[in-house]
Amino acid sequence: MAEELQSLLDKINEEGVKKAEAEKTKIIAAAQAEAKAIRAKAVADAEAELKAAQEKADALEKRVESAVRQAARDIILQLQNELENRLKRAVSGVAEQALTPEFMAELIRTLASKFAASPDAQISVLTAVKDVDALNAALKGALQSSFRTSPAVFGDSGIRGGLEVSFRNGELYFDFTTDAVTDLVAGYIGPRLAALLAGEEVAR
Repeated sequence: MAEELQSLLDKINEEGVKKAEAEKTKIIAAAQAEAKAIRAKAVADAEAELKAAQEKADALEKRVESAVRQAARDIILQLQNELENRLKRAVSGVAEQALTPEFMAELIRTLASKFAASPDAQISVLTAVKDVDALNAALKGALQSSFRTSPAVFGDSGIRGGLEVSFRNGELYFDFTTDAVTDLVAGYIGPRLAALLAGEEVAR
């Protein structure tokens, strides 16, 4: 009887050990699987965060590059505008000094000899109010022997310097005002100056 009881106890103990071992193996496998899943999730999360951080860094770099390019363009445009304004002021000053009543009278005489050779030709001139008297006086000397009628000289408050002259009752018209000469010269020099600043070859 004692042997049977011991055998039963041994069997129960053996089955308990096997069951415990099986449970232990199951728990370890579950723990390993969970640890593996945690590691995989951690790696995936880290990769996702790294990718997101890289995308943010790339986007920021592009925004910075775009901002720098825009700032450079703005600076170049501002510099170009400032140079153009200074160029126009310089040319305007030179033109105003060059377009004296004496020079304008000689200019009218030269144009008249080409475009109004007839002694009966009508010549009309618009000039700055301040230059009317001096231009009238200069024209008398320059054209007195060529035309029966003296040119009609009128002052225009909108003209700072220089003149507008027309022949044949306005059929032929020339604008040599300070503003027109300034625009013409600055329009010619400006692109060449910009090309020089850009290091480009200037067309002749």
